[in-house]
Amino acid sequence: MNRNRRIYLLPLLLVFLTVNACGGGPAKQSQSAQRSDVLHIAAAANLSYVISLLIDAFREEHGEYAVTDIRVTKASSGSLTAQIRNSAPFDVFLAANTGYPEALSVDSLTFGPPVVYAEGIPAMVYRQEIDGEKGVACLLDASVDKIALAKPELAPYGEAAVEILSRAGILKQVENKFVYGSSITQAFQHAITAADAGFIAASLLYGDSGKEMEKAGMRSIVFAPDAYNPAALRQAMVLLDSSNEAAQVFYSFMQGERAREILRNNGYRVE
Repeated sequence: MNRNRRIYLLPLLLVFLTVNACGGGPAKQSQSAQRSDVLHIAAAANLSYVISLLIDAFREEHGEYAVTDIRVTKASSGSLTAQIRNSAPFDVFLAANTGYPEALSVDSLTFGPPVVYAEGIPAMVYRQEIDGEKGVACLLDASVDKIALAKPELAPYGEAAVEILSRAGILKQVENKFVYGSSITQAFQHAITAADAGFIAASLLYGDSGKEMEKAGMRSIVFAPDAYNPAALRQAMVLLDSSNEAAQVFYSFMQGERAREILRNNGYRVE
């Protein structure tokens, strides 16, 4: 190659190297325009079915987050609270009551006070051979050997179950039959696989868990508000990371009519 040709090609080579060093190709620019943030949601176990519906609706309503990596950790509210206190990387916490998020707020671990997004409804499932017409009194029958419920110290629905039995005046007579789950979903699994009856969230009567219950030949009772303290199952949420834009938008979405409608149609009371 002669000297003049080398001089001519040198500027072109410098331009090529500069463009690539700056990442300036059309494909690169298109990729950076996509939302790729991670949104990590801590969700109380009673939301196990409905949370996927809420996320689908969120993506539909906010298309800019269609490719956002949304990760959900489901567990009892008490367990999730302990994880948050131990610096778990959650952005939003959807609890099964107001107590756990309020405690986090008091300790300055949230951005703003808790916001109630729904009111949970307790339910009882039982084998079809049991006379459910008796209500919870059917649990006194000698044929009922095991009653599944979530640990009251970890799960608000477990606490509601104890209150329902106490108000009915049969707690002392049946508590020796209790089989505990660490969350309401684990209590549900105990109920349909190993127990004769179990206390769950009405939201678990829908979707895949509802199909599991039907397949197992279980029936259900949904409790009216006068059987327990409804305020104990007012479900609240808190924002844990205000710097995460996706978290802020999802938090706002959960307060909108679309989210309320989904919750209302899947086993919750919503004002």
